[in-house]
Amino acid sequence: MHLSTNRLNSAGTAMAPCLNGELMSQEKLLPWQLDLLWETHNIVIPPIPCSFPTRNHPDCEMLTEFSDAWVSQNFTDVHGANVHPSSFAPEHIRKSAFPMLTTLVYPDGIGERMQPTIKLMIWLFLIDDILDNRIEMNGDPDLAKKEVDSLFKVFQDGYLDLSSASGLVRILMYTAAEWWSELCQDMPPKQIARLAKTFFDYLAATRKQNSYCESRRVPDMETYLQIRNHAGGWWPFAVMIEYCNGFELDEEALSHPLMLDLLKNTVEHICIANDVISFKKEYVQGGFCNTVLVLYFQKLYDSKRDLGRPAPTLQCAISEAIEMVRQRDENCVKLMKQVRNCNELMNKPGMEEYLQGLGLWMSGSIYWHIVTQRYGIRATREDLHEIPPNMFISHQVKIDVNKEAAPYAPNEEILSAIRPS
Repeated sequence: MHLSTNRLNSAGTAMAPCLNGELMSQEKLLPWQLDLLWETHNIVIPPIPCSFPTRNHPDCEMLTEFSDAWVSQNFTDVHGANVHPSSFAPEHIRKSAFPMLTTLVYPDGIGERMQPTIKLMIWLFLIDDILDNRIEMNGDPDLAKKEVDSLFKVFQDGYLDLSSASGLVRILMYTAAEWWSELCQDMPPKQIARLAKTFFDYLAATRKQNSYCESRRVPDMETYLQIRNHAGGWWPFAVMIEYCNGFELDEEALSHPLMLDLLKNTVEHICIANDVISFKKEYVQGGFCNTVLVLYFQKLYDSKRDLGRPAPTLQCAISEAIEMVRQRDENCVKLMKQVRNCNELMNKPGMEEYLQGLGLWMSGSIYWHIVTQRYGIRATREDLHEIPPNMFISHQVKIDVNKEAAPYAPNEEILSAIRPS
């Protein structure tokens, strides 16, 4: 499905990607274009289904202080391209609350293993920003590809030549080498190999996903979820469930049909929930490979759509995506019960801890998405920050105007492609 001019009309032009990362001021937009931005900024997100409770690490405050100090030490004087705020500025990283995500999803993590895990968490999110947003590399995709390739060599060679690197690339190279070396000190060899493979799977899937954006093609949902499975960046953290809690599952356990089905539903639960909350941020940056946007564009471009009926809306796409999360949540509950009834799997050391870890990832990730400032949303519950994290508490969030993104809209090239005929 290509984004083309002749298949759009004034009733169905809710969004379009900015492919080259260039943005334009709202002052240059036509009234109908401002209406589209209004719709994007006023989506209401219903409670995200999750049947698993949340706990936090007892050392969460100390680990947050450690993280803030590490970020301040390593990410100073980092500026974004074209005067735009950088995702790599220390204040932006701190407001993203990555240590909170780490302590929520690994609440039982061994103390000395939590610090390199936090570094990995921050680093992978920053790499994701480079891969998703060309503006972080001065809008040069070839440069970004070359630099990211050099960064990932640390997982292959265990050594990086920093002599010719400078600026942001040097920082990311150095910090990658740092946390990778720390992990390798006490991580079992097979775990190291599995972890390294997840990074290359992530890189390959992300580039495949970006190829859809660059060619202005919208994948079907099945294809999108297959790509998102690895492009979401979750699989390294699945390995870290074992590492942080001090056990190692064997290949027989991880390849069991029940476990494969459970892991598939877990990663889709996490990724679709992320898509629901992050789609506005990704849209403003030029992306449209997102569950919400795929659902929306599928209906918008449907050749059988009755143009006499109301056009598809983003709010309806949100509701559909929430239902997809609900289905994965129910599947995970059933599959965990089946695993717990399987003696072959439950006799594996660490299996119960691993199942708990998957549940903690689903619930902890949702809570973090609600309170982080990374995605420009806020919870409608005023006391959300004052109560202990508990995903059984009814909550509702709505997309709030991201102050950094609000003055901007997709570039004129893309707007002209969707202008009503």
